[in-house]
Amino acid sequence: MKKYLFSLLISLGAFCSQAQVDVYLNINHQLGQNAFAFNTSATNNLANAFNVSRLQYYIAEVSLIHDGGQTTAVPNLWILADAGASLSEALGTHNITSLEGIQLGIGVESSHNHLDPSTYNMSHPLSPKSPSMHWGWAAGYRFIAFEGKSGASLTQNFQFHGLGDGNYKKITIPTNGTLIGTDLNIDLNADYEKALENIDLNSGSNIVHGETGKAASVLDNFATYVFTSSEGNSSIGLEESAAIKIALYPNPSTGKLYLKGDLSGKSLVIVDSYGKVVRSRDLSATNETVNLSGAGFYLVQIYEDQQLLQSEKVMVVQ
Repeated sequence: MKKYLFSLLISLGAFCSQAQVDVYLNINHQLGQNAFAFNTSATNNLANAFNVSRLQYYIAEVSLIHDGGQTTAVPNLWILADAGASLSEALGTHNITSLEGIQLGIGVESSHNHLDPSTYNMSHPLSPKSPSMHWGWAAGYRFIAFEGKSGASLTQNFQFHGLGDGNYKKITIPTNGTLIGTDLNIDLNADYEKALENIDLNSGSNIVHGETGKAASVLDNFATYVFTSSEGNSSIGLEESAAIKIALYPNPSTGKLYLKGDLSGKSLVIVDSYGKVVRSRDLSATNETVNLSGAGFYLVQIYEDQQLLQSEKVMVVQ
């Protein structure tokens, strides 16, 4: 057990006094494994070919999660992301020692979704744009405008403009960021191939402007698949890969964590953000379930023959 605790303390680090850092959000636009480019052929998971001529979307209600689950909101910030332009947004100066995650709203929150765009100065993300990102006072803003060509010869138009308060979603992405001096950089990858996950571009209506159908599915995909941190953490958890011997999911979790893989002869240790061991037991089955109570961050470690095999940070939201 001493060996376990020594390893855990090294992994967790010391929770010391907070320090002021300048925080920046950087989004790396991608199409699969390649850098994003307009009018470049790509395919979704259904092997439907497409290219992109327009891709803009809103981000709102940004919050930083840090130092044992504390949440710090970034006030009065709305971002209009354009896949064709680099995105680096200053999130202000904050007292943070250990960053644990970032929360983003995809779209425009209801309290601002139905206000008059003409009241903002022209440089504001919510001011009138050309091409327009505003649908009307009743419906509010287009949360996303995604347009391009699809089909075997890339000759069929698709347009997915998603909107509606019911489609506004918040996502949480675990990340530690990268500290350079007093600058804390949060680097997110946005893979826009995944925005069209499970969407059939070769049949049915592909001109959908509104709150339902394929436009709503694109917004769901943005909340589920598109964003990952530079550390590889996604808004729904870690996918099983050759580098990960045991899959831990979902991440974030509402309290129930699933372990999948070769668990025979291995042991589990879970520590909360204050360094307290909250679970410790031997594993044996192929699939096991662990219940965690209390919101916050946990370090989940798998041992084999008293050697640390795998360590993952998991967020619990309740």
